[in-house]
Amino acid sequence: GKRELSPNNRSFLRTGDLGFIKDGELFVTGRLKDVIIINGRNHYPQDIEWTVEQSHPFIRPGGTASFAVETEGEEKLVVVAEVERSYRRPQKMDVDSTAVSSAADVTHSKELLRSIRQAVAKEHDLLVHTVLPIKPGSLPKTSSGKVQRHACKRDFMAQTLKVWES
Repeated sequence: GKRELSPNNRSFLRTGDLGFIKDGELFVTGRLKDVIIINGRNHYPQDIEWTVEQSHPFIRPGGTASFAVETEGEEKLVVVAEVERSYRRPQKMDVDSTAVSSAADVTHSKELLRSIRQAVAKEHDLLVHTVLPIKPGSLPKTSSGKVQRHACKRDFMAQTLKVWES
């Protein structure tokens, strides 16, 4: 509801939105409840998610969520990212050589995770505690397509997200 914040008869509506006014126009930039605070610094999830989406060609645009979880008394960064359907493990070199295939699978997966971690560290000076690649189309979103970060965090904590496997 409305709340009087100043004595000059100006009313404000606390919506929880973040934004700024430029040239008399209001620009909404995000939600206060989504801000990630790690080591006393504010980080905006949209910025981290954009970095993640740019870090590897097989991360789905609009298919990432970032949030903090408390671990060992500290807030740690978690990144959840949908992986494109076309990102598959390398073809087996030899049908009978499962050892070669398994090694290639592990290398393929590690390369994806390493790309994400390096990009976030470089652009935001943040260590990613956990990167969870998930199946395409499985990130919680609203009916209008907005990422539901709190639902994603809930599902992450409950271990109910659909994990992508290489």
